[in-house]
Amino acid sequence: METYRRVGLAILLAIALTAAPLAGAVGGDAVAGDSVVRGADAVSLSSSDAIRLESSLRRVDTRGEYGATSRVSLPDAVTEFRLTLPAGARDVRADGFASEGDGVWRWDGTTEEPALTYRMPANRTVDESGPLEGRGDYLFADAGDWALVRPPAIGASWRSTADHRFVRENRVDGEGAASRAMAFLGPHETVTREANGQRFRLIVPEAAEMAEPPADVLDSMEHASGAMQVGDRDPEVFLVAAPTGEVEWGVRGIQTGDADVWIRDEERLDTADNVWVHEYVHTRQGYRTASSARWFTEGAATYYAALLTLERGGTDFADFRSVLARGERDPQASATLSDPETWANYAQYTKGSLVAGEIDRRLRLVTDGEASLATVFRELNAADDPIDGDRLLRGVEEAGGGDARGTAERYTTTDAVPGTWDRETHDEAFGRLPARIGFSLADAEAVRASGPYRDRPVERDPVRLVTGETLELDATVVNTGGVAGEYDLALTVDGEPVDARSGRIGANETLVESFERDFSEPGEHEVAVGGTRLTVIVSEPATATVSNLVVEPSRVTAGDEVTVTATVSNDAEIPAERDLALVVDGETRSAETIRLDAGESTTYTATVSLDEPGETTIELGDATAAVTVAPAETSADGATGETDSGVPGFGPAVAAAALTLTAVLARWRA
Repeated sequence: METYRRVGLAILLAIALTAAPLAGAVGGDAVAGDSVVRGADAVSLSSSDAIRLESSLRRVDTRGEYGATSRVSLPDAVTEFRLTLPAGARDVRADGFASEGDGVWRWDGTTEEPALTYRMPANRTVDESGPLEGRGDYLFADAGDWALVRPPAIGASWRSTADHRFVRENRVDGEGAASRAMAFLGPHETVTREANGQRFRLIVPEAAEMAEPPADVLDSMEHASGAMQVGDRDPEVFLVAAPTGEVEWGVRGIQTGDADVWIRDEERLDTADNVWVHEYVHTRQGYRTASSARWFTEGAATYYAALLTLERGGTDFADFRSVLARGERDPQASATLSDPETWANYAQYTKGSLVAGEIDRRLRLVTDGEASLATVFRELNAADDPIDGDRLLRGVEEAGGGDARGTAERYTTTDAVPGTWDRETHDEAFGRLPARIGFSLADAEAVRASGPYRDRPVERDPVRLVTGETLELDATVVNTGGVAGEYDLALTVDGEPVDARSGRIGANETLVESFERDFSEPGEHEVAVGGTRLTVIVSEPATATVSNLVVEPSRVTAGDEVTVTATVSNDAEIPAERDLALVVDGETRSAETIRLDAGESTTYTATVSLDEPGETTIELGDATAAVTVAPAETSADGATGETDSGVPGFGPAVAAAALTLTAVLARWRA
């Protein structure tokens, strides 16, 4: 199951993701939510140990359908592999796969890049309504000239002699753009913005008639991104302005996946019911909820959409107040937020936003602006387990004390409802921006590896280290609020705290806290700091290779020296080392350990004396070379080497004869 978050309605769509199990020493399975997924213009995560599934989507002639080709790249270690297509897939054509029934397809074991080509239904509808529903029924649709669709949710399972990452990529054949959880097929313009460590990718279809200029939409996203100091931000937010001319959408907007959103093109920014901001808030909710805290997901999104639009100047206080005041009306006012069975008229949105606002106001007042609802929000995002109502209340108490918890408990566990405050009361609590303390690893050099192989920034998806290296993290602490505040920052490894930093940070101040963690054994770990989670894979170092062994000169006299050179390279994606011994006719003359960064090479150089005449073999690693060693000459007194006769190139006898001949010639000329 995957949850669709949107204004007015939380929609659950059941997707068949069952993969046939495989037995074996090393196996795996993955579904849509488990894998690393990239859109069409994202950086490829190619790796020799990765199983890659690329789905290419395209428009087809049949209205209401789209075509897909799912192609797999398999490492040599994989011995069995299966794909499970969604139930709606039809007209399946296989290349390297054989059907096992029920949508399961088995790899034939020989085809290098097996593929399945098929068609999928493009249209999906909603059969419920909400307080801010659209005029029609569609969640995804094919309009003929364009389509907004869900990529196929494909299950995968395999058996292998090694461990593998499972990487998905969604792409579009022809015009269009794809992300993790949605794709637009058709002519469009892409408008991007880099802000606060995020990349916003706004897809504006040719068929769309936007009520707001794309630049203004991205301005709104940038403001919300900077104002929400509630934990880690997704690297990319994928936004589609859904055309409304030909399709009657059942909702005003949807957020699904990690940070994939579509919003109707007619939605405006100058209202407290700002759908653009509402759906963006959902992308920042990294927690999971139990039923007693479920109200907070939609309540917080509705509240922050109104508050952030007010703070940005997009609406006035009367509009802001009117959105919250909906929670005072029956039947939603009589709901108990911690009990979903009592919700009426979508109380989680209406009463939920009013209660979220009241908790925020109280926290700001009792802490003089040093804490706010964002403080609680950030702590919830850092939780590993699903949060329940008690965890939410404890977060309020930790931020603002017992009185603040009492207020939150009253309005979430009973049918009591707060009143909407007036402008004077609002100014008292919200006049100055509270401490907005956030943490990130956004700097390009924030994640580094140090040790005997390298001291430099490394890739983060995942972080690949070798034993003996140290992971260095520079966490940026930023307070974009109007007053100083306290912060606590913990480093955890596999959920266990291993280090911590705390302090006080001034208004509009930025500082950096540094952490280090050594890894001495191979393994895979989850490392988290300030809400940012990193997968760290630790391996034994790769083995460097030796090539181009050259010995100069190749012919020498016994007792002379030769120079040995070779190229030592690391072609692996991780650091490598090699214990190199210089061996002459089976005798080790010298030894050293060479360590290289990924993709690095170096020149090995050594000088060695050769004393034994004959063919001498020199070995270095896997490379060998031969040298001819001539015997040294021996003099009459048994000394070896050349005798200085005064005539270069002649021995004593020849020199004496030459002197005699010179004397005779001298007399003859006289």
